[in-house]
Amino acid sequence: MIILAPMAVTLYVFAFMIRVIAGLTAPLIPFLLRLPFFSSFPAAATYVVSFLAAILFLWLLGTVASNIFGRTVLIFAEKIFLKAPVINRIYVIIKQVVHAMTSTRSAFRKVVRIDYPRKGIKTLAFVTGETVLHGVSHYSLFVPTTPNPTSGFFCMIPVDEAEDAGFGTEVAMKIIASGGMIR
Repeated sequence: MIILAPMAVTLYVFAFMIRVIAGLTAPLIPFLLRLPFFSSFPAAATYVVSFLAAILFLWLLGTVASNIFGRTVLIFAEKIFLKAPVINRIYVIIKQVVHAMTSTRSAFRKVVRIDYPRKGIKTLAFVTGETVLHGVSHYSLFVPTTPNPTSGFFCMIPVDEAEDAGFGTEVAMKIIASGGMIR
């Protein structure tokens, strides 16, 4: 079952998008059924038409977003989000997190093991920066949670209290997301 989880989640998200888009296109169905070509179709065919409209919409959205016109529209929409008083803070944070998680250059410098939640219990953490506090070098760490490594918390600890995990961020993400079952 675990092997099918990524496909199941992908299909669930895709089905959700199809339902939303099909819901938006549903008002067009009665109009289409009045056209000579579609009048002989059974009512169940309206779902097929909605599904095809949703697929077409997603394809067009991807095509438009990948060309210069689409990028211009996205930049314009981003400017609107950035000028909205409350939405701008939320948008900037979400954009930074998504960029950090999807960037080919990882925002995480390395993976370390730390004692958390108490001494003797090891937890994986990602080094996001390094700073000196009161003459002591500290790591800035992001400690992700299982099974969703995009949520977690930030902490700072002295460098000498962290030990190198011996593997990269991709392996660490697999370990964390699987609860330690995959390496």
